[in-house]
Amino acid sequence: MTPPHAFKLLNQTHVRFSSGIYDGVAYSNTVQTPLVGPIITADKSAFPQKLNRNQSVTFSIRISNTGNRSAELQLQDLLPAGLSFIPNSVLINGSPLPGASPQAGIPLGSIQVGSTVQVLFQAIVVFIPDSHLFENEATLLYSFSTQDGRVVSDSVLSNKVTLEVVPFQLDAHASLSTPVTFLGDVVFYDLIIRNDGLLPMENVMVYLPLPEGFEFVPGSVVIDGVLVPWIDPASGIYIGYLAPGAVASIRVAIRLAAMPAETQVPFQAIIEYTVNGTVYRALANLLILNITAPSFSVSLGVYPVRASACSSLTYTVTVNNENSFAVDAYLIRLIPQGTVFLPDSIMIDGIPRKGTNPASGLSLGTLLAGSTAVMTYQVLLRNGKQETGYPQIPNQVEAIYTYRLADGRVVRQNAVSNPVATDIFGAVISVRASAKPMYYEVERSVRFTVCVQNSGNLAAEVTLYRTEYPKGFYLLDPQVNDNQVPSFGVSEGLNLGLLAPGATVKVSYWIYVTDSEDIANELLTQVATRFTARFSSNYEDSTCSGESTSNELILPVDQDIE
Repeated sequence: MTPPHAFKLLNQTHVRFSSGIYDGVAYSNTVQTPLVGPIITADKSAFPQKLNRNQSVTFSIRISNTGNRSAELQLQDLLPAGLSFIPNSVLINGSPLPGASPQAGIPLGSIQVGSTVQVLFQAIVVFIPDSHLFENEATLLYSFSTQDGRVVSDSVLSNKVTLEVVPFQLDAHASLSTPVTFLGDVVFYDLIIRNDGLLPMENVMVYLPLPEGFEFVPGSVVIDGVLVPWIDPASGIYIGYLAPGAVASIRVAIRLAAMPAETQVPFQAIIEYTVNGTVYRALANLLILNITAPSFSVSLGVYPVRASACSSLTYTVTVNNENSFAVDAYLIRLIPQGTVFLPDSIMIDGIPRKGTNPASGLSLGTLLAGSTAVMTYQVLLRNGKQETGYPQIPNQVEAIYTYRLADGRVVRQNAVSNPVATDIFGAVISVRASAKPMYYEVERSVRFTVCVQNSGNLAAEVTLYRTEYPKGFYLLDPQVNDNQVPSFGVSEGLNLGLLAPGATVKVSYWIYVTDSEDIANELLTQVATRFTARFSSNYEDSTCSGESTSNELILPVDQDIE
């Protein structure tokens, strides 16, 4: 018989005979019988060849027809117990065949002479057999027609594939409490681990490497629903023993303490465990956390940066929403200390906002993505007695804005502007009065001394005024810095001239009480004296005026007046 690839069978008979001592052979003629039919071969392979529970395996069967007749084929592959076919995974020459199943039989159609068909399908390990092995071979059922019209059916087996199953398997599934976070936010990382194998696992330890900018929240580790605050997750979370089929859950809080370079950061726990004295490592599923880095800025300008004490200051606040989402914003800390808001001075994007007082904050409404809002307003220096000079007027406004994350949470953030300051120039006039003795007596005098001081940073023209005295009380010997002056009248006051910054002027005089009948009034028991300094100062093109009042001196009148 000739080899099959010659597609013919050769046959010849022979006869052996003997006569006496002679042996011989007689051959017949040769008969050739044509070989008609397909020659079907199936080469089966699998990847990977070492499996774990819940792992998928891809089977590949390469089918060839090296005969001389085409054949109708059907592939049948009965998977061993523990392997489950993955529906809709069948591919024939790269094209999917929905609904086909190797266990029910996959129709391959007609395979022509010299052609090849490749079939792929997948299965998953649903449980581990006691032998820790899967053995599998495919069956090809085929039929063909002979030249005389007969239909012949037959079958062939593929080679046998043997797969090893690891007898232990750790399943780890991780999740994050949110897919998006922001600076200062706390996110919870949850991990569920299960021993899906047949052997116990010992010394189970979980490690969670943190990306740049993240830190663990101390005392936040929860194992199987129990808070374990003494565990430092940076050193690993110890689980210990995990029996076959056992499950352990872990939760730990992490905080974004500093902005990392990337806005998408990975989280993937590493689980270390020991089986039969050998240490293994497994990875949880990879998680990606998106970081929202709001780009929202506030800039502040002031005009002028040098002003007199009676000038108004104009502030300009520019708010930029450079985010790809809208925000609701309002401004606070608009009015600096030592000033008062100038009513109806607010303008937002050139539109007046009358009747609004920004002392408690001012809403800008909704700022669309990429939009800018510009606000101007004015303040005046607060009226009142200045005692320590004019300091700078500093200002730094703050914006509070809210936005919604992709997970539905509403976040409130703030942005602080650059600081600005205005140097204030003005006179600060103070008046202090004293008397000696501190009572009036007939035919005696009381000496009054008044010190007028300029503790500001600008010179001022000062005139000192006094209260009027009753009849019988005479003002004598008025002096300025111990120099005699003509008079110190009530209405015209006493001009002290230009009082430089840091200078002090001393005004003194005597009040003499006569024994005339003008004061012979028993109802006059005391006399009050107060002084007022009225002043004006010039800075650049502005003039400021003001006044300062002294302490009040109330001196009793001796009741023995006759």
